[in-house]
Amino acid sequence: MITKSIIVVTLAKPLFSAIFACLLTQTCVAQKFKKSKAATLSEAHDGSLAVDLKILNQFQEHPKELNDFYIEARDALLGGEIDRHLPNVCKKYGVKTIGKSMLGNLTDKSVTIRVQTPEAATLNVKVMAKGKEKTFSSTEPNTISFIQCDSLAANTSYTYIVTNTENEELAKGAFTTPPKAGAKIPYKIAVGADFHKIGIHRPELLRLVEKRNNISMMLLGDLAVDGRRTVTLRNIDYLLRDVSPVWQQFAANVPTYTSWDDHDYYGNDTSGQYFQKNKDELIPVESFRSNWKRMWNNPEKDIERKGIYFQTVIGDAHIIMLDTRSCRVNEERGQRHCFLGKEQTEWLKKTLKSSTSPFVLISGGTMWTDYISNGKDSWGKWDKSGREELLTFFDTIEDKKILLFSGDRHGTHAFKIKRPNGKEYIEFGVGCMGGVPGGGRAKDKSMQIFAYPGFKTWAYGELEFTYPNGSPKVTFKLINPKGEILETVEL
Repeated sequence: MITKSIIVVTLAKPLFSAIFACLLTQTCVAQKFKKSKAATLSEAHDGSLAVDLKILNQFQEHPKELNDFYIEARDALLGGEIDRHLPNVCKKYGVKTIGKSMLGNLTDKSVTIRVQTPEAATLNVKVMAKGKEKTFSSTEPNTISFIQCDSLAANTSYTYIVTNTENEELAKGAFTTPPKAGAKIPYKIAVGADFHKIGIHRPELLRLVEKRNNISMMLLGDLAVDGRRTVTLRNIDYLLRDVSPVWQQFAANVPTYTSWDDHDYYGNDTSGQYFQKNKDELIPVESFRSNWKRMWNNPEKDIERKGIYFQTVIGDAHIIMLDTRSCRVNEERGQRHCFLGKEQTEWLKKTLKSSTSPFVLISGGTMWTDYISNGKDSWGKWDKSGREELLTFFDTIEDKKILLFSGDRHGTHAFKIKRPNGKEYIEFGVGCMGGVPGGGRAKDKSMQIFAYPGFKTWAYGELEFTYPNGSPKVTFKLINPKGEILETVEL
C-alpha cells in the first residue's frame, strides 16, 4: 500500500502538498473510521479528511475504490489547477461525471437536469414515456450543464438517460410531472432540513421519500456544506455529497428545491455581509450566491437578484423559498427590513398578491416563531416589526391557505400563529434530517401542536394534496425512517 501511494504522489507532483499526508496515511484513516460510531454534529463542522470519510461510510461501508477516488479528487480540488488535475483523477478511476444527475425546476410541463463532468462536454438527454421519446441537448460545452426538458405532459411518469457526444451513458433516472393547477389530481411533496452533511448519506429516509411517490422535495438549509468559508472548501463538501450512492439515487429521481441556512452560508449563526464575531472578516456574498446556484438546481437561478430566493408552482401549490441569510443587513439589526431586506420583502408581497394557487408554501431557512430557543438568531431577535408587517399582509389574503416552513432549529415541531383578526397560520419546523442535537419542546406549549428534540430524531415532512368532494385539502405527515407516521395535521 505504501509503495502504491508513493507512485501516485510521484505522478501528481504539482498537487497541493497535503496530498502526501493524505495518501500515505490512507490505510490508517480507513481503519479508523471503520471502527468508529456515527458522526456527531461537531465532527460535521470539522471538515477534515478523516471525519469526512467517516461521514461517507457511517451508514454503509463503501468500496475502497470509491473512498480512494474521493481522497484523490478532494486533493485535486485543494491543489489548484483543477481543470488539469481533476480530469486526470477521474480518468484514473473511470469516472465520467462528478456524482450523477440532479433533478430540479420541475413544473407540469418541464424539468431541468443538472450534470457535472470533469471536462467541458455537450450532453444529450433522452426522455421517455408511454412508448414515446424526446431528446434535449445542452446549449454549449460546460463542466456543469443544466439541460431543460420542456413540452412534457402533466401528471406523467418519465424515465430519462443522459449521454455524451460519444453516446456513452452518463446518468439515468425517473420523475413524474405534477398535475396541472386545478386538475384536482392528488400528489405529494416532501419537505425537510438540517442534513448537516450527515443525513445525506443515510439511505432509509431518502429512499422512503422516493418510495412514497413524492414528486419533489423542499430542502430548507444546513444541507451539504458546513461552515466552509471559501468556494474551494465548499466544493469539497459538495464532492462528498456527490460521491454518495445514496444521494446519487435520490437526486436522480426526486427533483429538489433548496435554500440555505447559516452553516451552508458561512458558519453557525452567520448572515449578512461580514462575520459578526469579526467585522473585518467580510463574507464573499456574491461569490457564494453564484456557487450555490451552480451546485444546486433551483428555479429562476438565472434571474438577477440580490439573494437566492425564488418561486415556482407545483400543481395547486405555490412554493416560495426565501433567503434568510445573505440579505440581512448586520448594522441595521433591530430595524424593519434588516432580516429579508426591503427588496426581498416587496418581491414576496408582489408574488403573493399575483398568486392564483389555493395553497402557498413559504419557507425560511430559520424560524418564523420564537417558541424554540427564544427566537435565537431569527425574526424574534432581528426584525419583529418586519415579521409583523408580513403577517399583517398575509391577513389580507382571503382566497388561499398559507403554510410556513423552517429549518435551523434541530428536531421537528409545529406551532400555531394566531392573529388578531381570528386567522391562524401554522409553522412546521422540519430540522430532523440529520438526527443531531438541539431544538425540542417549547417552554410555552399553548401554541404547540407537536415537538420532537433533534438528537436521534430522524424524520421528514410530507404534504399530501387531495380533493375530497372536489375541494382542495392538504395534510402534513411527519414520517420516520421506518415509514411510521408520527404526526398528522389536516388543513
